[in-house]
Amino acid sequence: MNLITTLEDERVNDYKINSFLFLNTEKFLVEKHFEWLKLKISNNKKALIGKGRLNVGSKEYNIEIIYSPFLEYRYDRIYIKDKSIKYNKNIHLYPDLSLCLYHPRIDKPAFGYIPLFKIVPRITEWIINYQQWLKYSVWLGKEIKH
Repeated sequence: MNLITTLEDERVNDYKINSFLFLNTEKFLVEKHFEWLKLKISNNKKALIGKGRLNVGSKEYNIEIIYSPFLEYRYDRIYIKDKSIKYNKNIHLYPDLSLCLYHPRIDKPAFGYIPLFKIVPRITEWIINYQQWLKYSVWLGKEIKH
């Protein structure tokens, strides 16, 4: 293991050890900036759980969020609860139907993570790109090919 990997592991372990403080901080920041999203801390899941309705254009989307340092690979799982959205790698969805809003290695800051309040605006961006994809069958947003 090299120094960078060791420091990254220590940082993640700190978030896990102090998960209640970490999740409360994330909850405060999101609620300060996004009134449409209601969050609660699930002690048994050690996660921040959120639901809300987001209006984009003339359509309303039900959003569900799970955010935790205990999740593998990335802290967020963000879902749009719409049965018409099916898995397709060209629309930046993971197989579990969570949104792919950033590249988990390339877009992540060095020695850091992306705070939830900085991820939430990307949901609207994803929806707009999805609406355009339905029209043109091409993802028009910024992307890193998988």
